[in-house]
Amino acid sequence: MRTPWIFAAAALALSLTSQTIPRQQVGPLPDGSFLLNSGWRLTPAGKQVALDTLPMSCALSKDGKYLVVLNGGYNPPTLSVLDTAAQKELSRTPVADAWLGLTFSPDGHTLWVSGGSRAAIYEFVFGADGSLKAGRTFALVQKPSENDFIGDVAMSPDGRLLYAADMYHDSVVVVNPQSGRLIQRFSTGRRPYRILFPPKGDSFFVSSWADGTVQQLRTSDGSILNTVRVGAHPTDMIWSDRKPEKAEEDGDDDADTSAAKWDARVFVAAANTNNVFVLGLSGSQLSNIETINVAMTPRHPLGMTPSALAISGDQKRLYTVCSDANAVAVADIGQKESHVEGFIPVGWYPTAAGVLPDGTLVVINGKGVRSYPDPKGLVDTIADRAEIVERRKQYVAHMQTGTASFIPAFGNAELAAYTRKALADSPYNDGQLDGFDAPEGPIPASPGEPSPIKHVLYIVKENRSWDQVLGDMGKGNCDPSLILFGERITPNQHKLARDFVLLDNFYVNADVSADGHNWSTSAIANDYVQKLWPNAYGNRRQAYDFEGGEPAALPPAGFIWTNANARGLTMRNYGYWVENREKAAPDGTQIDKVLDPVLTPVTNMKFRSFDLDYPDVDRAKVFLADLADFEKSGEMPQFMFMRLPNDHTYGSRPGRLTPLAMAADNDYAVGMLVEALSKSRFWASTAVFILEDDAQDGSDHVDSHRSPAFVISPYTRRGGVVDSTLYNTTSVLRTMELILGMNPMTHYDAGATPMYAAFTRDPVLTPWEAERPRTPLNELNPPTAHDRTVGMDFRDADRIDENKLNADLWRTIRGTDPPAPVSSFFSR
Repeated sequence: MRTPWIFAAAALALSLTSQTIPRQQVGPLPDGSFLLNSGWRLTPAGKQVALDTLPMSCALSKDGKYLVVLNGGYNPPTLSVLDTAAQKELSRTPVADAWLGLTFSPDGHTLWVSGGSRAAIYEFVFGADGSLKAGRTFALVQKPSENDFIGDVAMSPDGRLLYAADMYHDSVVVVNPQSGRLIQRFSTGRRPYRILFPPKGDSFFVSSWADGTVQQLRTSDGSILNTVRVGAHPTDMIWSDRKPEKAEEDGDDDADTSAAKWDARVFVAAANTNNVFVLGLSGSQLSNIETINVAMTPRHPLGMTPSALAISGDQKRLYTVCSDANAVAVADIGQKESHVEGFIPVGWYPTAAGVLPDGTLVVINGKGVRSYPDPKGLVDTIADRAEIVERRKQYVAHMQTGTASFIPAFGNAELAAYTRKALADSPYNDGQLDGFDAPEGPIPASPGEPSPIKHVLYIVKENRSWDQVLGDMGKGNCDPSLILFGERITPNQHKLARDFVLLDNFYVNADVSADGHNWSTSAIANDYVQKLWPNAYGNRRQAYDFEGGEPAALPPAGFIWTNANARGLTMRNYGYWVENREKAAPDGTQIDKVLDPVLTPVTNMKFRSFDLDYPDVDRAKVFLADLADFEKSGEMPQFMFMRLPNDHTYGSRPGRLTPLAMAADNDYAVGMLVEALSKSRFWASTAVFILEDDAQDGSDHVDSHRSPAFVISPYTRRGGVVDSTLYNTTSVLRTMELILGMNPMTHYDAGATPMYAAFTRDPVLTPWEAERPRTPLNELNPPTAHDRTVGMDFRDADRIDENKLNADLWRTIRGTDPPAPVSSFFSR
């Protein structure tokens, strides 16, 4: 009746045989591919050339001999110059800040680079030998604020003026490159991303990252000539003035959308869709004439993330960079109707592409082709600067560097082979939308089938790795030498792991909280989040706008609560997408504003969101008050979701609660919630899922992304059974979706392994008893302690350098230098 995909079947077989098959291992596979924590594999085509962190755009020199790549990630930004014939990096030039914008002057002698958070444009002199020499800096703002941010940069075809995207002021600024002065400002849609000039240069196009539109503006005065709505999150654009062959031959003018009707086409990648949109331009008319679907299967959910484009020299082939599929879609655009010919597997999170004069395709991979172990952790008590610099290289955001893939020109046979690899690398298959061959139990095989579980509580905590909390379990894949918050501090989580199922092979999909809360609630971190968080975490842009309020950060299919609302489920929100009041109101109201209208009617306004000065135990009490009301009415919401953040801790900050007190507070809150639910009238129909939003490269002997997770229900396997199935964040989302009858949001949760092996058919209804704290919950750091947290901003999750905080936690708790964190091919 159902057609399960091979990956899911293998995982299911593993669970049904009680782990008699060897557990799935991460990293290199026998066929030479690499397994990621998301379940996807990497088999990148072509030769790989190492780059810096988050390479995100490239520009080809006028003679085609050199390719300049902008590296705009966590590390201080750089410009890599690649020799296209030798396929190697020649130089790497630092830039104060740089983000996306990269363009040559028409004569090829000058390179212009966006200044990102510096709100500037940088000039470089480009030599015939590929050398780069820093020139002038055009400071567009004297004292940049967090909303002053320059993205794309383009030069008018005549070389007279520079145009730059002022992203957070929703405008394009015009700069005279002779004087360096800003001379005009043109309003655009929200979050202008790409600026594209046609050859004539009398107008230009701007894609609006937040509005889903492309605008055509007059060059002289910025007046809007056309606005065309395309798909959500339009990013890259590319120009073609070549008419399709069949249109030229047939002279077909029967259809208004025929390519023969148009003088030129503009191809637009829309990252929050699976589509590239084709706009036709003729005179003053601009229309949406075609959509190219770059999905891999007929029913493919959102998640391909088409974010960049390249075109062959003859303008017959379009290459679409699909960031979240680790692939490039190849489309024939030389015919009357475009069609996708196949896919090329590339590196991890590709961000850009270009075509060399000989037909070689160069793909820029934002996260490279693998992750790396980190044998040295940052130790901030070291005085030797050289050693500090060396040790800082072990931070995961520093280590996860990109590559350039040089892929030779290929024919149909080679493309067919590439396509087979790209399809095999994906864990998703259309059959998974219909369901799985599931064992008999409470988790349905497909959405909509009945389940005895009617109520789900989903709890997201902050930033802990598996060995930090559960390394002293004595069973499962644990390392007691890495424990920080062991059983004395977290007795309830240890008891839950012993009384229910122990998950020792669970991984978060995220690197940090900026993408972590997006992965935890929407089964993806969209391209805005992926491209901006490294800049923020690198202490350049000072805004943290990844968890509500920023329109460009919205995910492709909304959030898990959007999904639940569409399904008609009853909900209750505890702490998501809200702004806290400075102080509680007399009636106990803690929330000043709810940032999503879907959440407004279902948010508990007395539940305080992220605030490390507010106890998690008090948050738990707010839920218990709700639960008492549910008991009286006999009705409890079907889906409840909660932030429980205090295991983040303040580190050693003087006068604040100690890390052990905060972790114990968090642990006891978890225990209180589970105990109360287990003694309620709803216990027989309830499941609780608990995970961390990220693991923040904390100490873990397997991987820095392995993290504690708990599944608690009368239907959960009891007695501390160890389930070593490879699960991740999206496995939890998929399991909850199956229980509550929701469809998956992206191809990540659609392709994730459901947690069937953690459940059993027969419920055990015995109430569960929480453990009282074994360490004081009010213990403070000494007011005169050495403060290694100076400069850390604890107002929101991850405004700080978590690598430093984790080192501080180890020193504060263990009194020694921290162990070397471990990273593997799992890093996401």
